[in-house]
Amino acid sequence: MGKITKFIIYNAIVYFIYMGVDTVFTFLHFYSSDKLGKNLTTMPTQTDTIFIFINIMISTISGYILMKKIDEYMNGE
Repeated sequence: MGKITKFIIYNAIVYFIYMGVDTVFTFLHFYSSDKLGKNLTTMPTQTDTIFIFINIMISTISGYILMKKIDEYMNGE
């Protein structure tokens, strides 16, 4: 795989993981408002910002691990 292809696939993986975790956080009512992220006038609280940062970290690390697995599979290692 080329570098651009890896970049696009990695970002797509991270996006889908982020959306999945965000859906779980919204379902469990971790955020202060259900409108957060859908309405630009809704400002996140400090706790919301921490949950968003946790989501970013989970998505980035999981995406990296998954991308490594895909790369190993594609290279036949």
